[in-house]
Amino acid sequence: MKNLKLELHFAAAAALCLAGAASADVVAWENCNLVIPANIDGLYINVETQTTGTAGSAVAGWDINPYGATALTWWNAAGTGMMRFPGVVTGSAGNLADGTVVGPTGSFGSGTVTVGANPGNWVLNSVNKFGFRFVGSDGGTHYGWGTFQIGAAINGADRTITNLYYETIPLTSVTVGSGGGPPPPYDPCAASNPTLSNGANSTPYRADAANVSASCGTIYGANYFQFTAGDSGSYTFESCVAGAGVQVAVMSGCDAFATELACGAPACGGLGSSATLTLAAGTPVFVVVGGSSSPSGLTNSVSVTVTAPPLAACVSGVVAAYGDNAFDTNVGNSGTQAVQSNVGNTAQVTFNKALWFAFTPTATGPFAIKTCGSSGDTLLAIGTACPSPGARFNCIAYNDDAPSCLSGATGNLSSFIDATNNGATGTFAGFPLLEDLVAGTTYYICVGQYSATATVSVTGMLNITGPQGSPCGGDFNHDGMRDGADLGVLLASFGIDAGGDMDGDGVTDGADLGALLAVFGTTCP
Repeated sequence: MKNLKLELHFAAAAALCLAGAASADVVAWENCNLVIPANIDGLYINVETQTTGTAGSAVAGWDINPYGATALTWWNAAGTGMMRFPGVVTGSAGNLADGTVVGPTGSFGSGTVTVGANPGNWVLNSVNKFGFRFVGSDGGTHYGWGTFQIGAAINGADRTITNLYYETIPLTSVTVGSGGGPPPPYDPCAASNPTLSNGANSTPYRADAANVSASCGTIYGANYFQFTAGDSGSYTFESCVAGAGVQVAVMSGCDAFATELACGAPACGGLGSSATLTLAAGTPVFVVVGGSSSPSGLTNSVSVTVTAPPLAACVSGVVAAYGDNAFDTNVGNSGTQAVQSNVGNTAQVTFNKALWFAFTPTATGPFAIKTCGSSGDTLLAIGTACPSPGARFNCIAYNDDAPSCLSGATGNLSSFIDATNNGATGTFAGFPLLEDLVAGTTYYICVGQYSATATVSVTGMLNITGPQGSPCGGDFNHDGMRDGADLGVLLASFGIDAGGDMDGDGVTDGADLGALLAVFGTTCP
């Protein structure tokens, strides 16, 4: 454990040779004078390439589209949006005052602007200023602003975007009225810094951040990403960037006096870095990522993979027995759960009010698992491992609706998993259980409901049928001991019949002899 020390050194930002740029970081498309046609198509604009057209198909990667025959309306590509007036959370672009910050804390949307005298309303016969965001060619979200000249009518022929400005560094705010100047120094504690979630994360990266001294070496251009543990357990944070050396550390905070909780070891063939530590549920930490040398080779983005412990609700799921197991989706559910829905694991469905069961068969063989007769529409899946919080449940069989498995409520279908999913076909068939369950192996079963309505709940029975072995493996004469008498039974049936079968495969062989010897001389629990 140690305190990390911030080295008060900021790398100089690389100069950008951009025509019309007022600084190294803000691109200025001044005097662009883009006339917005008063029709249903308007003008499609790619802010980054500075190209326009009257059809989206004609402008590759277009970002914003002002249009309208009777009004001024903004349409935006996926991930983009127009900034609303501060404090407003619905509607379209606001008319922004100089000094307004356009960035991650703003509210963005699309639609028709409002003309009027109230703050944020657009004004006729005037220059209005608007903010926007868009997804750049680097995959990061960028923020910008522009000036818009409007004449005497909102749908007139004199609607012109006169200037456009945007920040080249992803997730970095820009100020309305500012045509240039470098962004503020990198702030490890800025609210706009990306957060991490379980699984793979691709996050914007700023190379001009300060260096940090850690126990595993200097982290050059250290960027801070906050992460909050969903469940208690062991977490691993790994970063690997092609062609660049990466170093990772995990800190308790984002200031210079934060405690180092873990420091990364080499990963991904040596260039990457991986740090593992145990966290309690709800604990926030900061994952620090940067170069392992200078220059690091890191540019606009880095990848960080978070491997989380298995979902606690699954690990501690209700122990299911052969036969009927009662369930109520309003009791003990863990919320929504993404579940694999095809054999190739390229599609998923959402289980609402997910319930978890753990089932350990006492014999190997084919099994059937069903919720027939439930009070509403269920979904059902079985797998060999619990997912991490927020991750997909990868399963070995899944079913939504199956023939001859009608629930107690008219028109609602329940679920059935076996070698054919009870003959299910089509959209809601899922994929069947084409493998035997193995004795002694714990399987995890997820039951959910189709309806996402909060007031809806489903009750019923999770029914499990299949071959059953002895509840006390090896006690063939049922005297409570695994001893010589049982060995005699096994040897008498060895290679002949299943009289000494311990693993449920239907024969008595060397595997069964080994299993009996492993518990020989012990009493039954």
